[in-house]
Amino acid sequence: MHQTRSRARIPSWRPTRTALLLLCGAACAVSTAPGSPGVPVTGTWRYEARQLTPVDAELTGTLAITGQTGANVSGALDMTEVDARGTVRRLAGALAGRTLDSTTVDFDVTLATATRRHVGRVAGDSLTGSWIEQSAAGGPPTASGTFRAARAR
Repeated sequence: MHQTRSRARIPSWRPTRTALLLLCGAACAVSTAPGSPGVPVTGTWRYEARQLTPVDAELTGTLAITGQTGANVSGALDMTEVDARGTVRRLAGALAGRTLDSTTVDFDVTLATATRRHVGRVAGDSLTGSWIEQSAAGGPPTASGTFRAARAR
């Protein structure tokens, strides 16, 4: 006698178009919300920095943070650099970044040929941190240093 095996039918799941749209919508969602405000940093700041590499230089100027929407900040930095040989040059550029928490701010200043990323901590009307410069062409960092700023009243 010939025996036949019965196969149990396994239900197959075939996603419906609605289920696929819901899954994709949840997985593909990108938030455009500006995030929590974090530390308030708007205002004009007296900026001082020290370039440590590749050559020693002192920088002074004005850091103007003119916009803060949620965690996003914007503004400009205008400064004068004096290197160890006494060479003076003006540097200025737009600022864009964000507050990370209740004390930390991370922003880039776009200069003519490079971008300087600043990360600092705010304590009252004082901002201190470090910066690193990356050339617009990419590659390794081209300069680095420390900075401090005091909110002007």
